[in-house]
Amino acid sequence: MSIDQGLRGPGAGGCAVAELDRDETALPRPPASWSNVLGCRRFRAMNTDVRLFLRDYQQAGALANAERIFHEVEDRCSRFRTDSELSLLNACAGHALPVSGELFDILAHAQRYGRLTDGIFEPAVLPALEAAGYDRSFDLVAGRDLERVSGPAPARHTIAELRLDRRRQAVQAPAGLRIDLGGIGKGYAVDAAAAHLRPLRDYLVDAGGDIFAAGDGPDGDGWLVGVASPFEAAPDLGVVRLHDEALATSTTAVRRWRRNGRWQHHLIDPRTGAPVENDVLSVSVRAACAMDADVFAKTALLLGRDDGARFLAAHGAAGLFVLVGGGTYASARWRMGEAA
Repeated sequence: MSIDQGLRGPGAGGCAVAELDRDETALPRPPASWSNVLGCRRFRAMNTDVRLFLRDYQQAGALANAERIFHEVEDRCSRFRTDSELSLLNACAGHALPVSGELFDILAHAQRYGRLTDGIFEPAVLPALEAAGYDRSFDLVAGRDLERVSGPAPARHTIAELRLDRRRQAVQAPAGLRIDLGGIGKGYAVDAAAAHLRPLRDYLVDAGGDIFAAGDGPDGDGWLVGVASPFEAAPDLGVVRLHDEALATSTTAVRRWRRNGRWQHHLIDPRTGAPVENDVLSVSVRAACAMDADVFAKTALLLGRDDGARFLAAHGAAGLFVLVGGGTYASARWRMGEAA
């Protein structure tokens, strides 16, 4: 998707930010030179555009099962579906609730990432998201200028307070703890779909910019994936070459809306309970799996450039930071691929 599609809003330092339609992390995108990709499936799931690519068109039937994985994860983890397991969990705080193995695993991963990031990655920020205006599907929030809502700030809870009973496969949340699994759920679905496609060797899964690429790619030397700039009319930042590796971007340039004349976004800083404001506009991260890439990108953005880069280095990941003034900063392990 071209970054000059969709709405636009003002950026810091006089730079114009391109509002990237509805995708949460749609900055990485495949170059047009993927001429040798023979199998492709496109569909909409988890409020984003999903694309599955294979080199071997004779195996394209396997993509239907990979698509099913996305819909199953969405059915269980969407906070916008009143009948989803997550919505039921959020509504049944204080009571133990039996859940599917899939939701249990995602919640266990969420707790692990919470510990790994010292609480910077925090899915239990749903009340703060709603207080900021993101209280319904983004299709219904985008383009509206919401009035300021007065009232007390929502009480803060953490994912660590969630009780997971593995033997009974049950979950219990204290009263007031409500969870949003949008980012980690999408990363989980990408990794699950990639695991399903693993026997096919050469494939790429792209869910709105959460990407896992396996094998040698369409030209035999890995998958070249373009990283778009979040600034309006700016050229791509470059391309990366992925081989059995994930890439994800977290940014405040998408999923934005106006409240009382001010831009808001969906990345809540759990330390303040409000949308984060710092020196970083977006972070793209390369990591071993899509969940790592997604969580690490969000964590690095919330921490800011210096602390975020130190976090990535400590966990063996690489990141490219786009700063609010228009500059970029690459962590020590980041590398670009050759132009396609």
